[in-house]
Amino acid sequence: MSPTPSVSLALAAAREGDVPSLQAWCAGGGDPNAFDGEGWTPLLWAAARGQPATTRFLLDQGADAGLAHARSGALPLHLAGQSGSVECARMLLAARPDLIDAVYRINAHTILLQAVFYGHLDLARYVLEQGASTALTTARGLGPLELAAQFQNEAMVAVIRPYDSPAEAKAAAYRAYLDQIRVPVAPGEEPLQALADQMVGAIEGGLKAAATDPGAVDATLATLRRLIETEGAPVNRLGGALGQPPLVVAVTGPNGFPANPNLARLRLAVAELLLDHGADPTVHENHPMGAQTVIRAAVFNHLDILKICARAVSPQAYTDAINEIPLVNGLTAMHDTVLRATMAAPDRVDGYLDQVRWFVSHGGRVDIEDFAGLTQRAVAEQAADPDRRARLLEAMGE
Repeated sequence: MSPTPSVSLALAAAREGDVPSLQAWCAGGGDPNAFDGEGWTPLLWAAARGQPATTRFLLDQGADAGLAHARSGALPLHLAGQSGSVECARMLLAARPDLIDAVYRINAHTILLQAVFYGHLDLARYVLEQGASTALTTARGLGPLELAAQFQNEAMVAVIRPYDSPAEAKAAAYRAYLDQIRVPVAPGEEPLQALADQMVGAIEGGLKAAATDPGAVDATLATLRRLIETEGAPVNRLGGALGQPPLVVAVTGPNGFPANPNLARLRLAVAELLLDHGADPTVHENHPMGAQTVIRAAVFNHLDILKICARAVSPQAYTDAINEIPLVNGLTAMHDTVLRATMAAPDRVDGYLDQVRWFVSHGGRVDIEDFAGLTQRAVAEQAADPDRRARLLEAMGE
């Protein structure tokens, strides 16, 4: 009896678009639905790398378009949404049209939300034409239109707007998602969990209020001091509907366009308070991305908070956090920084460039591949604006 062919050979061939090697592997008894110890199947890698030839071959060989990544829960369609391959998405939807609005549980993304998040205009147009829902939201309650607006992607906003859904439909979809991810509290843990939930709620509510009420800054800080110093709220316990450490909550979201000084002041003050009481910026959330504070702060260009986080951990731990490869998408903090710099409005670019320089000076790498096979350097090289491309590469020291 012949030994079972190594799935690693098929995964490499799928990533590289190498159909002859996949043909030989399958002919030797390879199962197109086999997966490795990390949870990857050949079809997942073909979709993630945007390889139409190997995607077509694997589907023809019986690969299951509905077989998710064993650890993250991502479907091939979600990973095609990251790579931006319209051809791969077309094939996968032909095989399983019912998956067009399938939700990636960790971040609630559909293929449309993936296309918006990664800035793939052609893919967004295609799935909208195929009937993708604009009512489904991210794990933070943002519909496709709101997600595009958050990243100042005006071209994407224009694509989505004619298809946009009512706010009531988005709110209902978000409530349903939160019900699905609710985690039961272990017996005896209820008091501590209640404090953690209160702390997350105070931060979220304070940030929302500070946008219009300057008095919310001091009121929120007073509430947090009481919860931490008087009631003993644990600063690293996950709280809220998404299961997040308070520090991640504090850095989630922009400070407004243009920046609201009260919101920026509160966000920094909350981060300082939490760090002073032992908050760990390397603690991970459950949702929406399974990320830690360094990655999340990088997305929103909170460089002031990134700098104080560096003082809270060892230099090596900080470097490791910058270069961490998340299970959800493979994007390091540097990837996120460069990607957002390619999309940001002109007045926001300098902030991201400063962040690139900060990360490089603290060991941030520019040669790590994400799931789509793009290094941080490659993301910069793909910037449509030649001036922005040159400035990004200069900031990286290229």
